[in-house]
Amino acid sequence: MEANNWTNDILNSSNGITKVVPDTLLFSKIQNRISIQNTVSIQWIWIAAASFTILVSLNIKMLLSNTTKTSAPTETIVSSVSNSNQLY
Repeated sequence: MEANNWTNDILNSSNGITKVVPDTLLFSKIQNRISIQNTVSIQWIWIAAASFTILVSLNIKMLLSNTTKTSAPTETIVSSVSNSNQLY
């Protein structure tokens, strides 16, 4: 019974609360802050594009240089001599 009264007291505690009225200019203040745009200069855009291009071209160069690599004669000799992975 006491728990039921406590629950009812909690539920009824918000009956006397009045709604808060916002500032009349609040919406326009928020809209003004949103409309202010931070712009990035064209110089930084070109620097980023050049960096990206250099990075991509280096990656392509590394991929192409790895595919054209042939095995050295010593690698061929070692692979034919060693048939197991025993070190001793």
